[in-house]
Amino acid sequence: MDKFEHLEKKEVFKNNHITVFSEKLKLPNEKVVEWTFTSKREAVGVVAVFEDDTVLLVKQYRPAVKLVTTEIPAGILEKGEEPQEAALRELEEETGYKAEKIEKICEFFSSPGITAGKFYLFYAENLKKTHQHLDEDEFVEVERVALKDINITTLFDAKSMLGIDYAKKKRGI
Repeated sequence: MDKFEHLEKKEVFKNNHITVFSEKLKLPNEKVVEWTFTSKREAVGVVAVFEDDTVLLVKQYRPAVKLVTTEIPAGILEKGEEPQEAALRELEEETGYKAEKIEKICEFFSSPGITAGKFYLFYAENLKKTHQHLDEDEFVEVERVALKDINITTLFDAKSMLGIDYAKKKRGI
């Protein structure tokens, strides 16, 4: 592939969750364009499965799409935190369950055209009840749903679709 040249990058906006950049990019045909994208904030998701083939899902309002969604537990990595550590933390914070066994399913870029952040997806088992530790701006309802009853095409996001599909195949459902 021909060479792309990064000319100038500036920060347009920043808050606790996101940084937006604008960058001038010289294309292989010499044309200069402006590209807008978000920073490299990394995130994790965890599909947590019980022995009876039920899974923990969280319902929450998502302002960007103006919908209450049902998803696997997920969140942003803290500074210096390892992805597996973040997955275990997010699982307990959002659902009130700890996992004694966890494995990485995969890592991917959720939308490489607009964000440099990587997403790490995990599968967890051997769940033990503790209690939720929600942030003051989090309002989450936890549901325990049978894997066999989840149609992945009715989920709202790719991380949940991928995680549930993986869990179904792993459990032979």
